[in-house]
Amino acid sequence: MKYFETLYIVNPNFEQRRLDTILKDVEKNVGKFSRVIGHNIWGKKRLAYQIDNQKYGTFVLMNFETEEGSGIAGFESYMKLNISVLRAQTIRLKSRPTEEVLEKSIPLDNKDKFQQSIEDEGKPDKTSEDSSENDESAEQVEVENMKEIDEGEPIPESIDTDTEQE
Repeated sequence: MKYFETLYIVNPNFEQRRLDTILKDVEKNVGKFSRVIGHNIWGKKRLAYQIDNQKYGTFVLMNFETEEGSGIAGFESYMKLNISVLRAQTIRLKSRPTEEVLEKSIPLDNKDKFQQSIEDEGKPDKTSEDSSENDESAEQVEVENMKEIDEGEPIPESIDTDTEQE
């Protein structure tokens, strides 16, 4: 028996009913070639970088087992083509996940902190105000013998490009 784990990120703007529909569709697609042994919603989290103009995403972890790995390629294609899924990653596990891992739904670290980060989204950053004060007191750096080189300009003679030794 081969065990797999898929972590995927769903568009955060979907309501719970729409999210449930997406989860059922993903399970149905995986069910064609394997058996789902766990499906947990981790919740909405901030992304490290924007994906499809989204700063947040709903993370979902799914574990499944299969006798053959031939359906994995088709499943990964399905996940890439599914417009509701921002990103997906499937990995093979060495052993079956424990029941504790399968039943455990990972909550948000701190809901108040998450809500505060959403509220602060449109406000100006305090660090940028502080950095502008520092820019006024910054020293000017002199640049010696710098000149711009166009792409078509030859290499300066001071650089030895000969590979032959005389």
